[in-house]
Amino acid sequence: MVGTGGRSKGCRTCRRRKVKCGTHDSHTTGYEGRPLCHRCHKAGFVCDGYVEFLHFIDETSRLKKKAEQRLTPSNYGSTALGTLQPGIDQAPDLNCNFNSSFPLTTNPAWDENDILTTYLFRGIFDWNEDSASGNAPKWDSILRQDSQPELSTASVRALSMVYFAKINKQYQFMRRGAKFYTQALGILQTKLQRPEQAIGDDVLVAIILLATYELLCLTHPEAWLSHYKGLAKLMALRGPYRHQSGIGLALMPTIRSCIAVGYIVERKRCFLEEPSWKTIPWVKRGLESKTPSDLLDDILCDIPGILEDLSTALSWDPNVPGNTEFTKWFIPRVLSTLESLYSWRWTWELEFPNSTFITTPIEFDTPTKSLPPSPFKSIIWFSNPHRATELILYNAMRLILTRSLEIAGLRQDQSSPQAVNDPLLPMEGTRNDIATEICRMADYHLSCFRRNSGAFMLVFPLNVAYLHLDPGSTEIRSWLQSVMAVIADFHGLEIGRFENTPRKIDDVHGGLQ
Repeated sequence: MVGTGGRSKGCRTCRRRKVKCGTHDSHTTGYEGRPLCHRCHKAGFVCDGYVEFLHFIDETSRLKKKAEQRLTPSNYGSTALGTLQPGIDQAPDLNCNFNSSFPLTTNPAWDENDILTTYLFRGIFDWNEDSASGNAPKWDSILRQDSQPELSTASVRALSMVYFAKINKQYQFMRRGAKFYTQALGILQTKLQRPEQAIGDDVLVAIILLATYELLCLTHPEAWLSHYKGLAKLMALRGPYRHQSGIGLALMPTIRSCIAVGYIVERKRCFLEEPSWKTIPWVKRGLESKTPSDLLDDILCDIPGILEDLSTALSWDPNVPGNTEFTKWFIPRVLSTLESLYSWRWTWELEFPNSTFITTPIEFDTPTKSLPPSPFKSIIWFSNPHRATELILYNAMRLILTRSLEIAGLRQDQSSPQAVNDPLLPMEGTRNDIATEICRMADYHLSCFRRNSGAFMLVFPLNVAYLHLDPGSTEIRSWLQSVMAVIADFHGLEIGRFENTPRKIDDVHGGLQ
């Protein structure tokens, strides 16, 4: 257009990274710039291609506010499945001082619910699309409101409104989301008192969404954990056969990780460690259909039982007979679990040899301009978000298992050799090295490529890393607390803030330091 400045002709990926696009140097490299970018190809990124035409955004109309439904708040306390969340007799008083200058505009053909649900889906859930098994429903269809039961509708609206509000500082959506949350709690309480409805797929979806709501808002310090415990009771009632197809199978990765983390925090044995829960849901499609994340979750579900046994042993009077016998069977069990974890890591290395590379912290831009200066000379970057999630969780699990062995009397720490792999391979590095490696993955998880899903994946591993860093690593510890503040302030996760970390996790091993 005459009289207006030209737009960058670089590919979408390079424009997000704010680097010169590789298409401009194709004549010197011999690599054809279009339709793919040479820089993206060389760095291992998936090139999103080029904008071949102008994009117009409709800013002419605002969404019409729908009349808010008059709600009768319900007390969501003890149910047939136990206490899932502390009782609430009214919508939480979220008198936040949010800036409301960010207008919500949209194509008039879409209504508010479509916009907010799509915003939620793209911000948190869509990166995980291809990890669901087989033809199981994906999160976009699960979250669609127009064909979902009343409970799912209220839960989706509660989470989508609060998520939008937290990211864009929109106070009015926070209050409306809180009302839908109260409504969803009341409907859930009713369903949980009816056994035939309690085991429905919509109840599963709702509890996951309501737990995520609490991770964002933290209306009560352990409300999210109460939801996870309720989800566990519901899953135990449903049994593994209900998760062989459909939504039940699609939700298995999310359900297992939520429940396992909840049990780790509680240091209580998890029913998901039973072989039936690791096989039956995948039998129809074949156990070979399990993804690397599924196989890693199999090991993750064993860790709560190890921590419960260790906690029990630590509470014994040292003069009481039995400590020797405990050590004789406990150490081999943990070693076996650690060996399974190492075997998974070696297989992962063979299957995905080019999934990581080392770069400098300043090469990549992030949407969170307030990230503190990195204390590291280099960071770990990934070519795929699934690989990033798997490797950071692997490291957190390795830390917990090696520390458990150490407390039981078998030290597994390896002295740092002069040359080690980056990322570390099994048997390489000390606990401090592994914790530092987790920290060096944070930049990728908080990058624009992960949207806000990466922040969700960071909360648990960063807390584990903090507990295993050497006491003298003051610079890294201070940086880590600042990163946690970024997770809360810019990615909406109040549970990510350091002072909001569940105190129980500090005692995972009865005192780590």
